[in-house]
Parts: sequence; structure tokens; C-alpha cells
Amino acid sequence: MKKMLLLVFIFSALFFSFEQVIEAQTKPEKIQSEQDKNKPKIVALKTGEPAELAYDAGTARFLVNSEDTGGAWSLVEVKEMPGYKTNLHRHNNTDEAFYVLEGVLTIKINDKVSEYPAGSYVLVPRGTAHAQGNFGKVPVKVLITFTPGGFEQSFKNRVELFKTVKPDNPNFRKMREELTKKSKLDVEPLALGDWLNQK
Repeated sequence: MKKMLLLVFIFSALFFSFEQVIEAQTKPEKIQSEQDKNKPKIVALKTGEPAELAYDAGTARFLVNSEDTGGAWSLVEVKEMPGYKTNLHRHNNTDEAFYVLEGVLTIKINDKVSEYPAGSYVLVPRGTAHAQGNFGKVPVKVLITFTPGGFEQSFKNRVELFKTVKPDNPNFRKMREELTKKSKLDVEPLALGDWLNQK
């Protein structure tokens, strides 16, 4: 009888242990699937992919869209022509980072203006007043990261607008501002005009 009870006990212990092992092995899969909900997609691009798209300041290549990263970040390569500059502005919910590939990018952060040659990196945290431009004689090529992603839509809007309306059109600026509002982009204009010479 003791042997029988011992066998039942051992069998029960093995059965319940095995059940717990199976349950423990299936739980991480559930946790993993929750973690994978916003898992970035694989992005593998060869030289020249995707193609450059023209917009009012030069060209843009959308290397990583916010949809590729579950909204976490995005990456755009822009080539801006000499003479192009943004107005002073800030992004209240977006960090913006610049890595200069070619040329010299001039950036005003708060009240300080600095030039950043190829190989330079600048992180502009959300809420920081800034403006950037190309005051050189050659195009400047820059990688721009937006965290979280989404602001790349501004460049997509500009590509689409540029297909039908050019910057010398008197309504261009107004149409661009309307697209920005319609897209609910995270940008707050702070000042118009020549920020390079403003103190």
C-alpha cells in the first residue's frame, strides 16, 4: 500500500511539475508577443535606396519611416541647397538630431549660432528653440532623426507640394503652413526672418 501511495505521489508530483513547466514555457511567448507589438521592421537599404525626392529645399530620402519602428523614431536624409534656412521654431514633443554627411550646416540653438561641418552631430531636445540652414556655397547633406517618429511627414508633404507648386509662387508658404496644420505636425513657429544676424 505504501508503495502504491508513493507511486501515486511521485506520479502526481511529476504530472504537476510537467504542467508548470509547460505553462512557464508558454507564458514567455505571450510576453514576447506583447513586446513584439511595436517591434521595428527590418530595414535593409542598398546605396541609392530609396530614391531621392525633390522638395523646396533640395532632396529627401526617407530611410526609416515611423511605421517601420512602431512610431519610435524615423530617419530622413536631406540635401539642402545653399541659401535655404528654416524659421526659428521648436518641436514640443519631438527630439531632432542632425548628423552632417557633407557640407556645413549652420544651426541656431536658443541664442547660439554654430557651424557644423561634415562628421558633426547635434541633438536638439524637444522644446528647444532652433533653426538651421545652409549658408555655404555647396549643398549640405544631413541625416535627421526624429524621436518619436512622425515628423518626417513634414518632408513628405513638402515633396508632394513641390510637384505642383514651386517656392516662388506667392501662395507656396501659405499652402505649406496649411499642410502642416492639417497633418497636425509637432512644430511651433517662433520667429520669422533673418535669425542668423539676430542676437
